[in-house]
Amino acid sequence: MTVTGGDSSLLRRLNAAAVLRALHGAESLTLTQLVRSIGVARATVENALAGLVEQSWVEEVAPVTDGARSVGRPAKRYRFRAEAGCVLGFDIGAHRILAVVTDLKGEVLGSRQTTVAPDLPAVERIAAARALGHRTLRGADLRAADVQAVGAGTTGIVDASGVVRLSSLLPGWTGIDLAAALGEPFGAPVVVGNDTKLAALGERWRGAATEARDVLYIHAGRRISAGILIDGRVHTGRHGAAGEIGDLQASGWPTAPGRLRGWSGEGQGDAEELFTAVQKGDPRAMAALERFADDLAQGIAAVILSVDPELVVLGGGISQAGHLLLDPLRRRLLRQCLFPVELVASTLGDRSVALGAVRLALDLVERQLFEVSARD
Repeated sequence: MTVTGGDSSLLRRLNAAAVLRALHGAESLTLTQLVRSIGVARATVENALAGLVEQSWVEEVAPVTDGARSVGRPAKRYRFRAEAGCVLGFDIGAHRILAVVTDLKGEVLGSRQTTVAPDLPAVERIAAARALGHRTLRGADLRAADVQAVGAGTTGIVDASGVVRLSSLLPGWTGIDLAAALGEPFGAPVVVGNDTKLAALGERWRGAATEARDVLYIHAGRRISAGILIDGRVHTGRHGAAGEIGDLQASGWPTAPGRLRGWSGEGQGDAEELFTAVQKGDPRAMAALERFADDLAQGIAAVILSVDPELVVLGGGISQAGHLLLDPLRRRLLRQCLFPVELVASTLGDRSVALGAVRLALDLVERQLFEVSARD
């Protein structure tokens, strides 16, 4: 952007945003370090700092000492006030709602969860999420007025405006404007995404995929679904339906969960019991696991061949089986894919969606703080 002499107000905002960005990326910086980092005059940085301190985004901190008496006046040092606000992240699912609150650098300040019934009406599910959000804030000694942004992950296809365009899992969920429903009680902007896609984002931020940029996340539980990151960003597609191959019979995913139910041949047995039986060498359990791995690998291979990721992260309740499931999956993917791809288990577990929602909300806050346009 070219800034002319008549753009003094815009220039001030650009300088303030540059100072704030530099401080946000560090624990603290001296005035001299800020001048060097931003590349503008000392007086310009001082003016920007004065405004940011007045707005409570920045504060001067005590100089760092090693116990020795310094000669001369100590350097002024400043830090970004991560406690100047907070963000809320929600995971709104069929059986549970989880809320996480963090400061503006992503430090978790508190979390709460509540159990809900799969057949709960949409209005009551939203009310439960709102109430849980307020309880989470109170537990961290925060108020709704402190919330700078809200992120939410939920099942279904979600468009860019935060409307659930299609959901077959939750009653009355199709057509819900979740952004509006969560924005009103907290008085903050809301960003919404599909839960599996946000789980992928959460794993890249704080979980098993921190070193990768192109990531495929597979949720394996009561249902199987995929979330894709390309160059570190959630890939949604035109309608928000990227990666939605779970209803495609040829993927193997519609039949896979059934392999883990009734594996004993008597209509009994769940996934946890199956994996326990596999450890004991039960032939029926081992055969059921092989069939499940066949189905699961077929869909995973199809997505791998489509997007060629660096890393595949397996999440959901079934991922807790660890090497019992990962090893047969690795063998199958090695046969079915053109190139080897690393497959690992989620390290965030059932927090991945909520933390992905937090990251989405933090991205929004950071854009508001650091990006300046001529129209502002």
